[in-house]
Order: sequence, then C-alpha cells, then structure tokens
Amino acid sequence: MKKLLLLYAIVCVSFLGKAQQVFMQGWYWDYPKTANGFSWADTLRLKAPSLATAGFTHIWFPPHAVASFGTNSNGYDPKDLFIGNQTTGLGTRAALNNMLSTMSAQGIAPVADLIYNHRDGGAAEINPVVKAYITNFYTAAKEPYPSDRFFCALPVGGTTGNGAGDYFFKLSSKTGDNRFNGKGYKLYMQTSLVGFGGLPAQNEAEPNGGGDCGQGNNTITLGRDMLGTIETTTGCNTDEFKLTLANGQFNPAGDTIFIYMNNTNGYADHRFYGIYSTARATDIVNELLYMTYTNYNNMASGRGQMNYEFFKPNSTNASTTFLNGDWDSFLFFYDYDQFQKRTQDTLIDWTKWNYDELGVRGIRMDAVKHFTPQFVGRMLDSMYKYNKIPSLVVGEWYDANPVVLKNWVNDVKTNMSAAAQAAIQPKVFDFTLREQLRQASDNAGFDVRNVFTGSLRDNQGMSGFNVVTFANNHDFRDASGFSSLIRNNNDLAYAYLLTNNQIGVPTIFYPDYYGYPAPSGGLYSYHPTNLPALKTKIDSLIYILKTYINGSPSIDYLNRFSTPYTSQYISGSANKSLIYQLRGSAANGNRDIIVAINYGTTRLQVNHQINTNGGAITQGVQFFDILGNSAFPFQQVDALNRVYIDLPPKSYSVWSQNSLILPVSLLSFNGVSANNKVNLQWNVNNEINVEKYEVERSLNGTSFSAIGQVTSINSNNYSYGFVDAALPKAAALYYRLKIIDKDNSFKYSEIIKVQFNVATFEVNIYPNPTATNNIAINIETTNTTALKITVVNNVGQQVISKAWKVTPGTTNFPVDVSTLAKGTYNVVVDDGKQRITKPLVKQ
Repeated sequence: MKKLLLLYAIVCVSFLGKAQQVFMQGWYWDYPKTANGFSWADTLRLKAPSLATAGFTHIWFPPHAVASFGTNSNGYDPKDLFIGNQTTGLGTRAALNNMLSTMSAQGIAPVADLIYNHRDGGAAEINPVVKAYITNFYTAAKEPYPSDRFFCALPVGGTTGNGAGDYFFKLSSKTGDNRFNGKGYKLYMQTSLVGFGGLPAQNEAEPNGGGDCGQGNNTITLGRDMLGTIETTTGCNTDEFKLTLANGQFNPAGDTIFIYMNNTNGYADHRFYGIYSTARATDIVNELLYMTYTNYNNMASGRGQMNYEFFKPNSTNASTTFLNGDWDSFLFFYDYDQFQKRTQDTLIDWTKWNYDELGVRGIRMDAVKHFTPQFVGRMLDSMYKYNKIPSLVVGEWYDANPVVLKNWVNDVKTNMSAAAQAAIQPKVFDFTLREQLRQASDNAGFDVRNVFTGSLRDNQGMSGFNVVTFANNHDFRDASGFSSLIRNNNDLAYAYLLTNNQIGVPTIFYPDYYGYPAPSGGLYSYHPTNLPALKTKIDSLIYILKTYINGSPSIDYLNRFSTPYTSQYISGSANKSLIYQLRGSAANGNRDIIVAINYGTTRLQVNHQINTNGGAITQGVQFFDILGNSAFPFQQVDALNRVYIDLPPKSYSVWSQNSLILPVSLLSFNGVSANNKVNLQWNVNNEINVEKYEVERSLNGTSFSAIGQVTSINSNNYSYGFVDAALPKAAALYYRLKIIDKDNSFKYSEIIKVQFNVATFEVNIYPNPTATNNIAINIETTNTTALKITVVNNVGQQVISKAWKVTPGTTNFPVDVSTLAKGTYNVVVDDGKQRITKPLVKQ
C-alpha cells in the first residue's frame, strides 16, 4: 500500500465529485506576452483538457481588456473594455475566443479578471471639474489630484489676446501643508511649434518668489524641463517662472502653451495661482485650462464610451470628492465614480457582454477596497435579473484584517436582493489565512497551530461559500514579508487548503502547479529557486478532496490550542503539527478522514486521541493511508481512542476510515515519430470499469477527431500502445486520449505534441490591424522554397494570390491591400508541406 495509487490523478468523470469547486489562477505576473511573440491564451487552451481531468472547475485568466500600455501589459490599465478584434497581452481575439470555448467544452468555467476601479489611456479633453477641485475645493484634509493625470493648457494666438511677450507663472502649494515641504516637481512647457529640445534639465535657483515676494524669478525655456522644490515653511512659499514667448514659437492663427507639472518624489498639491501677462497687463490664470485623458468616445471597439463625468471628481461631486486613503485616493489611473448611474450602467453592461459574448462564467474583481460594495451588489443583482449567473464571484481586498474582509462580503450582500444572494454567493480572498500559511512555511519560530484560527471561517465565523483560499498569487513579488511568495515547502500549504473543505474554495497558483520560471534577464527575480512543480502532489490532493472530503459536514482540529484530546509525542511537537479530522458523509460512504501535516524538521511520531463521533468509532477501527507517506499503511484506534501518526519532516498524509476508494491513474502518455509513423504509449494504474481508450488526433491542438481505439483490460498496472501510420502532412501533430467508462461517461487526457523534422517557416504581418493600403508579409525560414500566398475573406473567397520564392533568413514581401474592404481576412502561406494561417484586419 506504500505510495498508494493516486499519483497524477487522471480520473474518469464518474469518480469526480461535482459540487466541490477547485480554482486555478492560470497566470503569473511576468507571464509571456504577445509583445514578445507568445500567446498565453493558447497556453491555457492546450492545458484545459488535462486541468479538467485533474479536477479543476474554474480557471482565472489574465485581464483581457485592451491595455493603455500595449501588448506587454498585464492588463490592469484597461483602455478599451470591449476588445473588438484587437490583440492584448493575453493573445489575439481569435486566440481568446478559442481558449474560452475550449475551457467551456471541458467543463471549466472561465473566470475573468475585471477591473472595476479605474481606466486609463483615453484621449485628452478639457476637464473643468478637475480645475475646480484643484483650485477651489481641495483642502488639507484631502489628497491632491495626481499631477501625472492632468496637464494644463493656455490658449495663445487667434482671438485669445495672448501673443508674444512675457508671462510670469506663479506656483505654490494650495494648502501650505508641511507634509509637502521639500517635494520636488518637474515643470515643462511647449507649443505646437516648439517641442522637447533634448537639452538637460534646468534647476530652479532660489529665492525665486517673484514680485509677490520682492524676489527674482527663474526663466523657463520652451521644450526644456525645469526642476523645482515646493516650500511651505518659509516666508513666501512661492516659485515664479518667467516665460518669454517669441514670434515664431507659436502659431499666430491659434495655438496652445501646454504645461506639465509632474511630481518627482510623491504627489503634492502645487498649482498655478497666477499667470501675469505683461502684454495685457493683467492676471490671466482663469484662462488656464485643465485637461485629463478621460475621453473614451472613440475606442476601436465602438463601445464603452465615457468622458470625465464618469470619473472622480465630476460635476456632481467636485466639492464633496474626498480623495484620501485606500478608498478614494488616485493610486492608479483614472478612478471611476461608481455612484454615478451612467458609470454603473457602462460597467454592468461590460460584465454582461463578457458573459454573453465571451462565455465568461466567473468574475475576479481587482482591488475592491477602491470602490463601493454597493456597486458590486447592484451589478450582481442585475446579472441575476437577466439570468446571467456566474458560478464564482470573488473580490480581492489586499489586507490580512479578517474583520475588514468579512465586512466587505456583508456589505455586498446587503446591497443584493434575497433572490440574488441565493443564486450568487459573493466571495473574498482569504489573505488572513494566507499569511498564517506563509508564516508556517517560512518562519521557523512560528506556532503552526495559528493556521487553525487564522481563516475567515474559523476567525470570523464566515461560511466557506463566501471565501476563496490561496497560498500564492501574482501580487506577491517581494523577497520577504507579507508581500512575498511562500518560499519554502509550499506543498504543505496546499495540503491544508485541499484537505479542509470548510474554509472556502481552494485556489492553485499556476507556477506552484507547473513550476516557477528561473530568474532570467531581470524577469522573475522574485521567484523562489528551490520550489519544485507540485502538479503530481496537487492532482492527488484534488482527487482526495473530491473523492473523500467533498460533502464532509464538519471538521475537528485535534491538536488545536486548548484541545480536549490527549496526545503522546514521541518525536516532533504539537506547535509544528496540524492534525485534524473530517466527519464522514453519504458522499464518501460515511468514512471519517484524518489529516496530519508535519511542518517540523524532525520526524513526527505521536499517539493522538481522535473524535469517536459519539462512540461510532471504536477500538480496532482502522484508517488507511491514502497517500502512503506514513511509515505504516494504516492506523488502528487503540483502547484510549488514539491513532498512531508517523510522518517524515516537512510532509503530510491522509487516512480514510475502513477502506479506500481507488481511482484510475494515467501515469504517463507520450508519442514518438519514426519511419513516417507515430508510436503512442500510455501507462495506467488501477483501472476500474474503464471500457476503452479512444485515440484522437489534431492538426492544430484544438479540433480533434478519433483515429482508433484500444480496449481496456482493467488492470492494476498496464502499458498500452497505438501506432498512427496514416499521417497527414504537418510540422507537428497533437494527440489526446478519450478515457471512456462502462457507463459511457468519459474524460480527456492531457494533449501531447509530436514534432516532425521538416523545414519550417514563420509568418508575421505588419502593420496588423492596418488602416493603410500596404502591408508587409515577413517570412522567416531555414531553407529555400516556393511559397503560395493567398488572402481569403470571411466567406472563404480568395481575394489576393501571390507566388514567391524564399531563401534562408528573413524576407519582407510588400502586398497592396487597397482593394480590400474593411473587415477580417485570413492570410494563408503554403509551401506544399505545411500551411500557416494568420488573421489580417483591414480598418
């Protein structure tokens, strides 16, 4: 019974519990982006079948709105919410659609990372409300409006009355608050005719308070940075800058002096309180315009239109906006005003579009501390009203305070109807428990029993239906402390999360499952280098959760603080052990489950009393070691109602009362090409009621067809083989197994790829999408060959055809697309051995 039978856990669907959700965060911070030639959407699509087989029910994929920072962005800077046919860091729109449809086909609910708190990358527009906030309504009790989110414009030329001459710009702190004293800033001005000149920055010379202070001033030059410092503790506390605008430096028919006042070491509240024009002999500061990048009325998707009225502050709240702390400070980009109905309506419409258009079935909400739970409640009410029921909704509040996390869930539910609450359970990530698990793994002096009291369920009495648990995620990128990844024995954290069904929906972090990329070229510098991939262990734990633990109605922490259960530690200690018992249920044949996790550096040997469930468990009852990690294959209850636990350091195991439920395990699946054939082989363990294995093949890893089948012999250990001799022409082929039970239920294996030694070429199109009449098709190849290039429209008609010869290296071929109407086309490149198809969008 040693190392018993669960490894790799590819299990027929008839054995999987359907009620237990298991959640994967399917990405990490530096995941490969399309800007660097990758398609993460394809990565997740190809892994979806094996993840479904392992028991995952939900996959959280990266933010997919078009980002203001381009296709190398993680997407937390959303610009165009509705995507259209645009490419994001995740992949093309076609790749996104394929990923989502594949997940859904595999029974996995795609979970979108939706950013409801801010937006970025709009066009510039005049914003009179920001001007009013900065110049009139801002006080020392509020936070300054971030200087990198606005700029100023002074109209000159035309009918403005402002032309050549001297202008004196008077700048100071609005409040004179000492917290801004000594803050640096960068002042820059230009016109349409004079831009950045490449000159080194000037440094402000003090004192320069100008005429208001009986002092001189500094001369500022168009197109050159001026570096200054805010004063709030000296007499005048003013900086004055003289700009001499000469003829030839602006368009006399109408122009603008654009003015930027960015901070260099933290936001401050400086602004211009005066602009004196010598030509007009008056102060013209009221003519200064304030501008923000908040015009979203011309997005490529044609949807999600917004202007400054959708953000904070706006005309309904300029005087009452309180930019302060976590709630309303502008930490990132432009902050939505979710109290505005028009903002609510647009964001709710976007959520419904994700559900209907993309097939998203779960929602992960970023940074919920930065917007009102009232909006979340109303959004979920609206989803319910229109029968769009997400199966998982979770908010991220980056805080380990359990009261704060609980209150957020309660506040959301308060703003939901009773019917919506019954259909949709809002959840929150349990940062409190996560911190306890990090301390248990990384802090040698930590008493790990704090884990028992550290969850939202055990600390605050929350229902696990309102909690998502996790060990690591993309936000943990520091070397140590609260914001660090768990750096040692993260498998022990997952052992707890996946064997305790009371504390919430468990989340698995992609690198914990598949392995962390090694630090390289500045990337992944925060990644641990000592953590192995946990796929095998996690697959086994998921199987245990679904087969043995799902449905358990209660848990008893046997070695908790102030435990009523006696123990005799022969080796190891209580403060480095987690020992607990889950009550059996009808779902698992009424078998109680015992779990032990040894965080210690020494062998754990303990006789520990258990819960006899009112005498139902008596002397002589046996608990069998499911994982085989213990020194013995089973425990037996003694006369003192104790069981003996014997575990190595830094390990865990799970024991089932009376008997085991055996799975079918696919231990390996591989393929090798030789002599124009592909030899497939797979090894299995513990087949029970398996009817047959259908072998399926694909040219693209998405569309599969059956090419043969092998009958199961239902063995404890067997190796199967299949030969694919009728190979189509391709550079690579994809294979998977359809594992079919005798009751006709089935499950898919992972997808494997078999590469052939044929000449290959790569194709790229520039620009794409294109609004021009000419594109370039870039061909990179390793041999000399003739290519046929065709452009096909969306009904399959060939609209352009070319024949070219290429030699080793990279060749660019120009193509005239002026005759093509706006729309989506496919560019097909064929050398007679392989064919590559790339989408082309004509705008």
